[in-house]
Amino acid sequence: MVLKKLKLVNFRNYVDEEIVFNHGINILFGQNGQGKTNILESLYYLGLTKSFRTNNDQNLILNNAPFFRIEGEFSTDVKRKVVVSLALSLSEGKRLKVNQQKILKFSDYIGTVPLVLLAPSDLDISQGGPHRRRQFLDIMLSQSSRLYLHHLLQYRRSLKQRNLLLQAEGMSDPPALEAWEEALIQHGIVLIEKREEAVRQIDEMVKTYYGRLSGKTDKVKIVYQSSLNINGPDSRPEGYRQAMTRNREKDRQLQTTRVGPHRDDMLFLINGKPLRWMGSQGEHKTFIIALRMAEYQYLQTVRESLPLLLFDDIFGELDGSRIGNMIESLSRIGQVFITTTSPDFFGKVENWQGETSFYEIVNGKVSARELV
Repeated sequence: MVLKKLKLVNFRNYVDEEIVFNHGINILFGQNGQGKTNILESLYYLGLTKSFRTNNDQNLILNNAPFFRIEGEFSTDVKRKVVVSLALSLSEGKRLKVNQQKILKFSDYIGTVPLVLLAPSDLDISQGGPHRRRQFLDIMLSQSSRLYLHHLLQYRRSLKQRNLLLQAEGMSDPPALEAWEEALIQHGIVLIEKREEAVRQIDEMVKTYYGRLSGKTDKVKIVYQSSLNINGPDSRPEGYRQAMTRNREKDRQLQTTRVGPHRDDMLFLINGKPLRWMGSQGEHKTFIIALRMAEYQYLQTVRESLPLLLFDDIFGELDGSRIGNMIESLSRIGQVFITTTSPDFFGKVENWQGETSFYEIVNGKVSARELV
């Protein structure tokens, strides 16, 4: 999928701006605080109907404005035009349209505009707690499979209801707990199996990209870690059920559900040791870039469509060699959006001849530039 045109109205610091983008690599450059990341945020919002920077959508509305609107005109891989409009009004809430047709159920839309974002905060995926690694998997799989997103939403609903029962004073109704536990088992097993399958696939991709980016022979690996510790898909339903029953009293005391895919994790290894504790900063950065590139390849394969690739101000932290390896990889894929304060960072890459467009951003205004 290729973004041909983006229109922003009252979004962050953009009053009314229309930008025409090109295939290949699009460089958004300018000083800090001018609105570069806001453009990537608008694309992310257009694809996933939420921001990667705030949980409060009203923070996205320009000061004193009653609404914001994002509109993207896309061309699919079969040259079909798709226009997506997403607006938030203080009086009417959030509204989503695809080719002028109103979308009532946002979960049916996710994956229409597949995308991958790489931002400096992504180091939390390898250095932080399990939540960020689960989030990575859930976003990737939700974009690739509406069935996965359905089970994820139902699992979260069931988990919330069971936890509410655990927190209720004098709760002594096992049938009520058992009903929600059966729902957790039904949806949770699907989540675990889909995650395990995806991890097996991206593990091989990450190995390839890590070697290409680092230029080294370090061995990296990803392992999915289930909180259930049940081997074999045939034994999972009964093993899951037994784990829920066995932990019920302790769960009551702690007022939370302690087993299930919401407690699972991914282990990142480098040369057989945990990357989280043993990896250098450079190794973490290279691994995360390789992980995002693997996510891109996974979505491209499963969706049979080229996702948008968004890079938010990451190249300034990489040396010329890694930038060169990165650009070589990017040149083989679809449309890329890169924010940077230094438009000449390609100067670090010798003999770069790829298709590149430059856009200067100053105070929420975007101008196409030709740089020599």
